[in-house]
Amino acid sequence: MTIRTHIPWPFRIVVGLVALAAATALGAWWAGGDSTRSQREQDRADLVTLREENRALHAERDRLAAATSSTDSKRLMERSTLKELGDQIAKLESDNAKLKEDVAFFEAATTERRSQAPASAGIAIRRFQVTQDAVAHTARYRILVTQDSRANRDFSGELQLVVTIAQGGKTANITIPDFSVSASVGNTGPPGVSVDGDATQFQVAFRSYKRMEGSLRIPAEASLKAVHAKILERGVVRAQQTVTPG
Repeated sequence: MTIRTHIPWPFRIVVGLVALAAATALGAWWAGGDSTRSQREQDRADLVTLREENRALHAERDRLAAATSSTDSKRLMERSTLKELGDQIAKLESDNAKLKEDVAFFEAATTERRSQAPASAGIAIRRFQVTQDAVAHTARYRILVTQDSRANRDFSGELQLVVTIAQGGKTANITIPDFSVSASVGNTGPPGVSVDGDATQFQVAFRSYKRMEGSLRIPAEASLKAVHAKILERGVVRAQQTVTPG
C-alpha cells in the first residue's frame, strides 16, 4: 500500500509560479548574457574603428600643418622679396629724379655760359639756385663753379655764404662760415641761421668744375630774403653771385 502526502492545491500553484518565474529569469539571463557579449564585441569593433579614424585625422592634421607652415614661409619670403624690390625701385626712382635734375642743372648752366661773352681764364659761378621750404624752415642751395680751361691748374679755395634774413622788423646779414671768428659751421649764434654738416663742405677744390649743395636752417620767426655766394682764394674773392630764394 502506497502512502501519498497530500499537498494542498494552493501550495502547488505557488510552487508552479515560482518554478515558472525561475525559468523565465534563467532564460532572460541567458539571453541577456548573449546580448551583453554581442554588445561588447560591437563596442570593441567601434573602438578599433574610432582609433583608426583618430590616427587618420592626426595624420591629416600633421600634413595640413606642414603645408600651412610651408605656405607661410613662402609668403614671408615673397613679402621680403617684394619689400626689397620696392626699396630698390624707390631708390632707382630717386636716383633717376636726381639725374634728371642734374642734367637740367648742367644744361641750364651750359646755355647760360654760351649766351655770355667769352670769359677770361678764371673762376666763375655758372649756376646758383636757392629753394626755400617755408614749412620746414629750411633752404637748399646748389652752386656750379667752373674754371676756364686756359687756367690749366687745380683751384683750391673756399665757399662763403652771406644769408640775408628779416626778423622782428629788422634785416640781418649772416656770414657762413665766418672765417674771421671760427672755421666751424652749424652754430653761427643769433639770429640762429645755420647749415647741416661741417666746414669741409665749404672747401672748394677742382680743375674744371665743382658742384656744391647743402641746406640752411632758418629760424621759424625769420624770413629768408637773399643768399650771396662768394668763392674765395686765400681770402680774395674770385667769383660771387646773389640770388633770392625760389
